[in-house]
Amino acid sequence: MRATLYRGDCLDVLASMEPGSVDAIVCDPPYGIGFMGKAWDTLPPGEEWARACLRVLSPGGHLVAFGGTRTVHRLACALEDAGLEIRDTVAWVQFQGFPKSLDVSKAIEAVTLMGGSSPKHLADAVDLTGQGLPAAPGSVGMKWDRMDGTRQGIPRHAPGNWVATTEDARTWQGFGTALKPAHEPAILARKPLVGTVAANVLEHGTGALNIDGCRYAYGDPAWPGPDRTAEEIRQTARPNTSGDHHAGTVTTVPAGRQVNVSDLGRWPANLYACPKPSRAEREAGCERLPGRTGAEATDRTEGTAGLDSPRAGAGRTAEQVKNHHPTVKPLGVMRWLCKLVGGHPGRSVILDPFMGSGTTGAAAMLEGFDFIGIEREPEYMQIAEARIRHHLGAMFAHGVQVIETEEGAA
Repeated sequence: MRATLYRGDCLDVLASMEPGSVDAIVCDPPYGIGFMGKAWDTLPPGEEWARACLRVLSPGGHLVAFGGTRTVHRLACALEDAGLEIRDTVAWVQFQGFPKSLDVSKAIEAVTLMGGSSPKHLADAVDLTGQGLPAAPGSVGMKWDRMDGTRQGIPRHAPGNWVATTEDARTWQGFGTALKPAHEPAILARKPLVGTVAANVLEHGTGALNIDGCRYAYGDPAWPGPDRTAEEIRQTARPNTSGDHHAGTVTTVPAGRQVNVSDLGRWPANLYACPKPSRAEREAGCERLPGRTGAEATDRTEGTAGLDSPRAGAGRTAEQVKNHHPTVKPLGVMRWLCKLVGGHPGRSVILDPFMGSGTTGAAAMLEGFDFIGIEREPEYMQIAEARIRHHLGAMFAHGVQVIETEEGAA
């Protein structure tokens, strides 16, 4: 197995690659939501990037690219406009996102008690976390400056127990502005085939999904649906004489037929459930890298209330953080995606144009694929290299090559 890691701009590196030289692309590009104020997260990648990906993919090669729930449509349009076929949307389900909702009743209360407010005053006054704004020493609640120069306070309440004191605020009690983020979508696209699927697979080795290799084993939490075993499904199956194909958790089959249940596991769906990566998973292989405090890793000020908020991100309470990349994907979902679209281990090459902390690279090589990764930021490049080398182990670490492009070295 070989890994070639380029430090530089992905457009420059992609332009230098041979057409049709990779079998699949699996990546986690910027979502374009300004995450943690990072300069690289201003926009999702556009059509120029998508065309570059189309060029280096083999005919029938698949591309999987994650996007934000608010901006994934821009990513999908760029891929489709470039000439790729949108095949599906896959959801990584993790249930751990922290709600970023403004409490409308608190916002109204702030405006009412302040005697009118500008948006800036409101942003300063309103509690977005549900835990109460920092109060002045000795205070028992939130405080801010009123427009008339006096100080105003509201009693602090535990999250979820806010008690509005004005009529307008009581009217809107329980209303907010956002849902709890519990999944991240990924676009599954494919470069157009040459001829039929069968002809393309035989000629180029691409165009098919590894269905049996990606089945959910019975009891695997990656499938969050009904958890009956294959034998339980067979035993509870009954003839369907009503024509109802949605009979709850009871499997129905046409009268006179046997239920078809694979011992390999459930057919893979367009979702995969697993938790966010643990600190141990994120840090594995990074032991020799320079560390940062939790505050430094999350761009927060030590000792401030903002560092206590779960919205600050993973690692905020750690004394030392070696992998300080803010959007690390779990190895489990990336291994599943690489296996799904990569073709045959030992023959195929998977590309990640936004390598970040190297999760896709580690996942691809753990599944037996060769890997090409591109990363522009030097601080993330060293994290990616360390993690990929760690998961390959000493026996294969010699297969990792790092290339500095002219842009990357500048």
